[in-house]
Amino acid sequence: MLSQSAFSAGAINPHASFPETIQSRFGEISVDISRAISFPRGLLGMPDKSNFVLTNFNSQKMEQFKLLQSLDETQLSFITLPIAVKNNIIAAEDIYDAADNLQIAHDDLVVLLIVSVHRSPGSVKLSVNSRAPLFLDVKHKFGTQYVFQNDAYKVQHSI
Repeated sequence: MLSQSAFSAGAINPHASFPETIQSRFGEISVDISRAISFPRGLLGMPDKSNFVLTNFNSQKMEQFKLLQSLDETQLSFITLPIAVKNNIIAAEDIYDAADNLQIAHDDLVVLLIVSVHRSPGSVKLSVNSRAPLFLDVKHKFGTQYVFQNDAYKVQHSI
């Protein structure tokens, strides 16, 4: 459950009916705060932003991505790419080792990569942070950003 102090100015109303429609930086979106995910240590560089919810984008061309929307500050959100444990970006063994280290049961694990958009004249390129993925425990509704010490994983892995 989210603490009352998590809902400061610009935050989601914890007493609103579900789902709630908010104006995010990606436009109007629907969020269900009963599905909130707590990041007890926040995200890298944002230790005070600890309450988020995953939601879909309102665009079919973005259907492979999920929006990680802050419940602490409505204008803070991240494009994320959910990945399977067996993928071409991070070795399954490393994902399982990290999950074990974080005490997340493999059946309750969701791994997300934060997406960066790189715009230049005439092109848009996407990359993901494979060095510091988000590990979610969907059963217990908590997450953490796990930093791999392995140099094989890049902060900007092109997709």
